[in-house]
Amino acid sequence: MERRNYETVFLRDEIAKCEELEELKERIFPLIASQKNQWEEKMREILTESGLSKSSFAEQCGVSRISVNKWCKGSIPKSRETFLRIGMAAGYDRIRMDQLLQRYGQYPALYAKSLEDSICIFVLNHYRGPEILKKYNSILDRIKERIRDCRAEDEKDGNTVWIEERISCIANEIELEQFVEDNASVFMTAYHRFYAYVKMNIIANYTGFAGSVFELAESQNWSSSLRQCVSAIRQKKWYPTRNKIISLGLHLSMDHDQIDEMLKLAHMEPLCAKNLFESVIMYILDDASLNNMLDSDSDYYDPDALCRYARQVLKTLNIPEIEEFITELPEMDDE
Repeated sequence: MERRNYETVFLRDEIAKCEELEELKERIFPLIASQKNQWEEKMREILTESGLSKSSFAEQCGVSRISVNKWCKGSIPKSRETFLRIGMAAGYDRIRMDQLLQRYGQYPALYAKSLEDSICIFVLNHYRGPEILKKYNSILDRIKERIRDCRAEDEKDGNTVWIEERISCIANEIELEQFVEDNASVFMTAYHRFYAYVKMNIIANYTGFAGSVFELAESQNWSSSLRQCVSAIRQKKWYPTRNKIISLGLHLSMDHDQIDEMLKLAHMEPLCAKNLFESVIMYILDDASLNNMLDSDSDYYDPDALCRYARQVLKTLNIPEIEEFITELPEMDDE
């Protein structure tokens, strides 16, 4: 077993053994660097390897020098698109781009059935240098224009491995545009299994507790962004983001395995024991399961209990990643 995988499995087992939050903080936290510190170190590595100044790197990413300065101080980019820009400016190949997205951005690796990602894969295979981002944007705009009138209902099955292989063999932009147009419905239904899984769990966990997702959102004080996310999932239009998936899992009273399954269907890695924030989420889920908080068949089942417990735990911690995430969770009852 690789050292990195061994360490992750070890940490996951150790987290499961923690019976109290203080035990988690004393035993596990010292073993994990915060995501902020990891990103600060990564940015230093990227700039050193690229040989670019902060100003030149900012220009290649299409952002301000102030943004690059913030990244170098540990401020984590807010979108997956920004991580793609950084990877392109850094001259990364497919393997390193996937590592950047998954480990540092907590986003999905490049996925060939996503239109944007398929074009990114093509560009990484064929181009390097300061013009790569412009090339990516120009190809994406042209292809979107070509397929904008295609209908997702005309679904055409396309195995992901087959799509990957075809894209890797495409020689030029003309071939790429034709391939995407011929398989437009494949790209327009890329996350249908993820959407179906979320809908299934909404029905399974809340029958008898809420007549609709709207009622559920009202009772749990869902944030406007989470409501928009679920609305987009119902319309099959949402592009998954990692923390939103985790938040959704807590709102739907999912256990550890179910949240990992959601992440898998969104083409992401499972909850990571080497991430400080996610180690806390793992502790919350393990503890909630041990205390039968997630047993929907129990006479005492409360569909809001997991969210309230998660907020109670997270509010006691001073972890940079938590501040924004905690706004997704409902306030505690006065009692």
